[in-house]
Amino acid sequence: MDSPTKLLLSNGLSGVELEYALLREEMLRRSAERQQVLSITLTLGGAFLGLGWGSGAVALLLYPPLAALLAAGWAQNEIRARRLNIYIRDYLEPQMPGLGYERFNREQERASRLGAWPVDILAIGGIFFLTQLLAVGLSFFKFNSNPVEWLLLALAVGSLVLLLVIVEYVRRQSIR
Repeated sequence: MDSPTKLLLSNGLSGVELEYALLREEMLRRSAERQQVLSITLTLGGAFLGLGWGSGAVALLLYPPLAALLAAGWAQNEIRARRLNIYIRDYLEPQMPGLGYERFNREQERASRLGAWPVDILAIGGIFFLTQLLAVGLSFFKFNSNPVEWLLLALAVGSLVLLLVIVEYVRRQSIR
């Protein structure tokens, strides 16, 4: 066990209080992971776009499948974090007088939507989508029509479609 968990256990918290504290700790960890995935995506995007522009379509077209895999990791993390929010809001907050942040947060989240899209999902999904689209678009300027490039182009387009499916799935999960 890490030291924050040991500290929580040694404070003599009730079962519900301990569970709440541990779940909040998990949510903070997931938030940090979300930022890491976003930073890695932007770093890789910049590296592949810069390298690809200098060397050719193959390097540019390698980025979209990698970004789609990072988006899948982001989606898994995002869905788990939202499930933690739901559990805290629906099961723990009613048992602990004075808590209400998750309920308040949910109300605010509903107010900060762009149509049917939560702004945070739209922003992160947009970063994934636009960097992939940029890589595919720039690859056309370097495209030499060899079989490897055609194969990577098909894979890149498939990655864009997969990304749209992933982001839509996360959006639907966030409605709950």
